[in-house]
Amino acid sequence: MTKKFLFMLLGAAAIVSCNKFDLNYDEAAAAEKAKEAQEVKENAAKIFGEIDPKQDWNSINSGAVSITANADLDDIVKVQILTEAPFLNNDAKVLAEATAKKGSTVPLKYDAPNAYKQLVAACIDSKGVYYIQVFNVGETSVSFAQTNQSNSPRRALASDAPDFTSIKLKAHQKSINTRRTESTDAKFSMWKDSKWSDNMWVIADGQTFSDGWKMDSPKEGEGADAAKNRGVIYRDIDGFADGELANVEFIMNSLFVKYVNKEKKIKKNNAASVRNSAYNVSGFNYFETDGVNPVTLIPIQAYTDDFKQNHIFYYYYKPEDVIASGMDEVEYIKQLPKYMAIQVERIQKTVEKDAGAYYRRQEFLLPYYKNDPVQGDNEASAIFPKGYKVGFLNLKTVNIGTYNIDNKEYGCTYGDGRLNYEINHYGNFLSAMDISLGGNCEGGMNWTDPRIAIFTANGKTYMCFEEGVDCNFSDMLIEIGGGLNRIDETPDPDPETYTMCFEDRPATADYDLNDVVLRCTRKDKTTLILSIVATGALDNVYIHGATGWAHNDKEVHELFGAVDSEGNNHFVNTEKGGNVKDAISAEVTVSETLSIPDYLKNIFIENKSTGKTVGIPQTGEPPYAIIVPGIFEYPLERVCINNAYLKFNNWAQDMTTHTDWYTEPESEKVYE
Repeated sequence: MTKKFLFMLLGAAAIVSCNKFDLNYDEAAAAEKAKEAQEVKENAAKIFGEIDPKQDWNSINSGAVSITANADLDDIVKVQILTEAPFLNNDAKVLAEATAKKGSTVPLKYDAPNAYKQLVAACIDSKGVYYIQVFNVGETSVSFAQTNQSNSPRRALASDAPDFTSIKLKAHQKSINTRRTESTDAKFSMWKDSKWSDNMWVIADGQTFSDGWKMDSPKEGEGADAAKNRGVIYRDIDGFADGELANVEFIMNSLFVKYVNKEKKIKKNNAASVRNSAYNVSGFNYFETDGVNPVTLIPIQAYTDDFKQNHIFYYYYKPEDVIASGMDEVEYIKQLPKYMAIQVERIQKTVEKDAGAYYRRQEFLLPYYKNDPVQGDNEASAIFPKGYKVGFLNLKTVNIGTYNIDNKEYGCTYGDGRLNYEINHYGNFLSAMDISLGGNCEGGMNWTDPRIAIFTANGKTYMCFEEGVDCNFSDMLIEIGGGLNRIDETPDPDPETYTMCFEDRPATADYDLNDVVLRCTRKDKTTLILSIVATGALDNVYIHGATGWAHNDKEVHELFGAVDSEGNNHFVNTEKGGNVKDAISAEVTVSETLSIPDYLKNIFIENKSTGKTVGIPQTGEPPYAIIVPGIFEYPLERVCINNAYLKFNNWAQDMTTHTDWYTEPESEKVYE
């Protein structure tokens, strides 16, 4: 052994000896710390079982992507990364944003909730109109080139319109509303004096049309009666453009085909967003004809068990004719003739419904009838004059020739919510009303809410129908093919929020994770808004590590004013019917490159009553402090997180499973 090595060895031994027996080493304190760590571990094991040794309690995916701002917009002023499509969707959150010009390529970093396997790149113009492109988490570049209008399948233009001057109509049928209005049965008292007096019209069979437009003929073995419901004009068209289908699916899934709780099959309630859509707010979901191109509809999905009962009708009028009639607009519309546009059973297959499939294979023409309709020949055109209002409805019945007005599932549901007043009081349709109105839907419809959502996304306009008992609006999806003026939505999604939750006594924690609850949102590139929103602690607890925050190093109950005259602390915002107070917020200036999760990871709490501090746990340690993406609905007081979120234990024991645990709360066990 060399003298040099011996000297180093002796030096190391001296250091060890010094650390263990001399100066600052406190054996009793070390033993106490080890004992406390064991107590924390044993307490957590009783609640969570064996925690995955690799579990880092991270629910956030970080990434970077370059966005080429070449979307089909006249001008582009900024690009964003979003969690979801923003159209009529308040759940869409901004993860990153930068200024941009059309054609430029912009690199963006983002922190995304790990529940999302796909995200959205968006270009936004100076008017606030969005154009989006879905991309997979992990992709490094996004372009909009494949979704531009120039690459999309053709929609009917004036040059594609069939050449006809007249169309034969069948004998009319009185609408269900009219028949119920005429009935003396007490069950239809809602229709008394409602002034419904409209008729339903269908094109007669056996007519031929030019330029690829046609009508169905009875299929072999269907019998003569099968042709009675075929009275529409359509042509076969191409499917989706390259890249278009992925966006359509993502847009619709973000807005409509979405579960709040997958296991309980509770779908998202869209009543409020549909009520506030641009088409509804600007004019009760009516379109205006452009006078240039034929009015056409393109079905893309019918995700409903009842698709064989659904028949889409349309009607139209000139606003000046309402004034000339001296009638109220709603009364005037109630007596207008209604014409069939699509019989859903003829374009949807049962297997497609079960798979939730999207398709795009037929375009339906809506003729303009120049005079009041009659049985037989009617003067008609394939193109509407300019300036007509066009409205839509779904006639729900098995056979449009014979309505059973006693069936509580049957009725006419309109895009113009004013025309839903009677049906919304009746049968299964009542279930979609808000609980306060006797319905079954919390935050549901009111008596005059629309049952067709209309919105424009990526330059195309869609109608999405709610046929019955919920407020999801995913029952049928139809694209507007042409002939109708477009109104663009201008979404204004909020920035993503992150929530940080603490236990103040890890060794005895009940893991309701609400002893201190913080939330943080980005205001701009260098400004965060940090808020304390709740405390379920009774000990004196201080917040530390929140660099630059005005309330750093302060006691949480004192911040809330939740200390009584005897010096006792009280819970804030953790009990239903308990102490409710506004969040305490202040801005924080940070580096442009610092993410919110990284800022929050430096924050810890000090329990002055125990003399202990609590911060983000090390890998494999219990979750006495966690960061969750979104406005996390933390558990109520004394409700363990694994009871408020039933998948939490699965995730705790295996970090690769149920990573979206935080998206499905037990609503009665969390603080909303």
